[in-house]
Formats: sequence, C-alpha cells, structure tokens
Amino acid sequence: MKFFLKLYLIWGVSMFVLGLIILYPLFALVIWFPKLMPLTYFLNKIWAYFTYIMILIPIKKEKKVRLSKKEQYVFVANHTSFLDIPATQLIIDQFVVFLGKRSLAKAPIFGWMFRNLHICVDRGNPEKTEEMFRKSINKLNNGYSLGVFPEGTQNRTPPNLKGFKDGAYIIAIRAQKPIVPVTIVSNWKIWPALRPYLCWTPLRLVQHEPISTEGLTLEDIPQLRQKTEEIIERELIKYYPEKYN
Repeated sequence: MKFFLKLYLIWGVSMFVLGLIILYPLFALVIWFPKLMPLTYFLNKIWAYFTYIMILIPIKKEKKVRLSKKEQYVFVANHTSFLDIPATQLIIDQFVVFLGKRSLAKAPIFGWMFRNLHICVDRGNPEKTEEMFRKSINKLNNGYSLGVFPEGTQNRTPPNLKGFKDGAYIIAIRAQKPIVPVTIVSNWKIWPALRPYLCWTPLRLVQHEPISTEGLTLEDIPQLRQKTEEIIERELIKYYPEKYN
C-alpha cells in the first residue's frame, strides 16, 4: 500500500509543479507589468483547481458569511501541508498576498514568483520584521488582502494547533483591518508535513466570520489571538473529536 501512496505523491507533486510551469509565463507577465496584478487572482484559482482536480481530490467549501470584495482582510489559517497555499486560494475570493518564510524565495521555479508577488518573513531580524510589517500594511491599504499561517511553520502534530504567533494580529490592528479565520480541515490527511506519501480524502475548507479590529490596540493581541485559535480549533474538533479526547 505504501508503494502506491508514494506513487500517488509523485503524481501529486508533478501536477502541482506542472500547473505552476504552465502558468509561469503569465505570472511573469504580471510581475513585469504590475498593472496586471489583479490577474493573479485568476491565475492562483486556476493553479489551485488544477492541482486538486488532477490528484482527484473533491473540494468541499463552507463560508459562514459572504465577505465584501471591496474590503481587505487578514486571513489566518492553520498550517499542516505544502498544499495549504493553493487550498486557501479555493475558498478566498480575492487576491491574497501571503507572508512566507524567506526560504520559500529560494525554492526552484516557485521562489522567484513568490518573492515578487508575496512578502518574505526574516525571523530573528527586528529591522526586517518591521519592514515586513510596513510592506504588509501597505498592501492592505492598496487594496490587497493578506494571508498568514500564524503557527509559523507546518504543524507536525495535527490536527492539534501549535501556538499562534503575533505577527498577523499586529498587522491587522495597526492597519485596522478585520481578521478572518480559515480552517483547513483535512490537508493534514491528504499530504501531512514531512510524510513521503499522498492520501486520498476530500479537502474540507471553512471560512469563518470576520473579526473586527476597529479600535483595538496592541494590548488586545492576546484576546484576539485566543479567539481566532478557538474558532479554528472548534472546527477541527468537530471533524476529529477522537484526536482531542
């Protein structure tokens, strides 16, 4: 069985990369001509749907509320798989600039695109961190939403959450933009972090109601962080109660 799951992984990774290669000239065009940036929304959607369709994974989405396409949000999601970025593109109906580790910018093929379309996080460097905050707030003020995985890295013990870091909440409060929790319910079963195989199971995504940050200050971060953790975790408990007993 493991042999076939490894073959499935090879197929899945190949489709993930193939979709990116096919669309790469269009991503490059957007990078070279910034006025075309809104097209990135459609390119990301195509890439995400291509990936999941080609690995024969059904997609099940639930939106607690319809969000305004004229508003900008800070989307925060749990993080357990390399497939989490395309997964979020399937449920978020606007172009999202992601915060990601600087190491992503060095990845073959994907790296050049990521560092030119998204924002790299250089942990442990206060000056770079403040620069990242400024870039993020600038993106929000210029009409783009932000995507953050506040666990900081792929969780190795899903579905239980790791502690969330403060970055997303600092940005949302400083920009006075709503936070929207997103629960990626099942990517940890499809392609678990560091596991050398791919498993078939439906992808489940839940987009929760936005949480206003209007009038909040940095002193409110602990309560805001706890609230988003509880919202995301409540959905995970709903599907995996045995993991929390």
